[in-house]
Amino acid sequence: MADAIIFQATVYKVQTLATDLGVRVTFDLPEDAIPQMAMLAECKRQGVYLTVTATAYDGLIAGNEQDDDKGRKRKISKGR
Repeated sequence: MADAIIFQATVYKVQTLATDLGVRVTFDLPEDAIPQMAMLAECKRQGVYLTVTATAYDGLIAGNEQDDDKGRKRKISKGR
């Protein structure tokens, strides 16, 4: 089994699909999540079906800032 792809994200959009009645969830990842984006893109390319577990990230600060991995505060997107 491959390693987990771990990243922080905000939910940007949740929608139902008229074509097959499926559900689509879109996430916004921070700009430093390029490796995770590449791993997700490779899953898409290979048609890999994922099991996703989402938990609340306790690094979220009131408003729209969060701590990065070095304890610095940075702005995060709240959706468009």
